[in-house]
Amino acid sequence: MRPVALVFAAAVLSATPGIAAEHASTAASPYRLNIEQPGIYRLNAKVTQAPIPEPAREPPIPSLLADKPFAAQIQNAAREAAVDQALVHAVIFVESRYNAAARSPKGAIGLMQVLPETAARYGVPNPAFSPEANLQAGTRYLSDLMQLFDNRLDLVLAAYNAGENAVLRYGERIPPYRETQLYVPAVLAKYREWQQLPQPVVVNIPDRIEYLAGTRLDPKSAARPRYSF
Repeated sequence: MRPVALVFAAAVLSATPGIAAEHASTAASPYRLNIEQPGIYRLNAKVTQAPIPEPAREPPIPSLLADKPFAAQIQNAAREAAVDQALVHAVIFVESRYNAAARSPKGAIGLMQVLPETAARYGVPNPAFSPEANLQAGTRYLSDLMQLFDNRLDLVLAAYNAGENAVLRYGERIPPYRETQLYVPAVLAKYREWQQLPQPVVVNIPDRIEYLAGTRLDPKSAARPRYSF
């Protein structure tokens, strides 16, 4: 003979199927009763740890540039300054031939031949301290010139060589300086050689470079530009 209490409980459950169903769903629920102190009850959900994202991988260096000196440092600096690394390589090739210790008679220093006063604009007190410091100043200067001259790459390069004030003073044209008039097509030629599509930054490369009225570029000299450092 079963106890009266058990008989009564069984009768209640059989007579009220909703209670039985609720009891079954509670057993399968992801929530559990958590008793921290007597008389205080709380439902806690099971905590699932979110997966840790994998660190972003560096994009590969383009094949045309991978074997160049300082390729990884140039890629990093160009990405941070939002300029095309092929353009940075072209500037470096013409400016210093990848010589990190290069110094010009005018005081320009390092891979990108940065003047100390230009580097100081970008918080780089000594552009000769390391290739990374030199690249940081030079690429940020290039980026600012791109904005100033609306991606007119011939004017950007003229300003990098002669200073932005010289380009502005001559009505946003390449100044009539022989060095600058040789420098611009020399960098453009290297940039076209090393440029790969798609490009991270759209630039306007003119088919015809507009020089100041009354000046012209000697084709024989432009074919073999010479620079001394």
